[in-house]
Amino acid sequence: MEINFSPDNLKELANLVAPLLSINQPEPDWAKLKDVRDDLFAGKSPAWIRLYVFDTFPEVQIENSQRGAWVKGAHGKGSVTRIYLPYARAWMHEHHDDIDWIAKMP
Repeated sequence: MEINFSPDNLKELANLVAPLLSINQPEPDWAKLKDVRDDLFAGKSPAWIRLYVFDTFPEVQIENSQRGAWVKGAHGKGSVTRIYLPYARAWMHEHHDDIDWIAKMP
């Protein structure tokens, strides 16, 4: 079965579909840990990230009142762990070699 659309019908269809597409939406500043694990932490488990990043580098924890900190609720007790992406990306690029990416969980 073949469906033929006139140029006007195609334009109308495009106008209806366009709002449903998210082509160039800006990235949010805050994200949940589970949503950025693959991108920022090479898919490591939340426990691994907490031990080898958040605990090893306590300056990243907002609760420690450090300037430039980027993780809120690092241990997820009673709240969702959230990452401030603008600071996190810059910090991760700068400290990538300081993280033991092959470390195993104890």
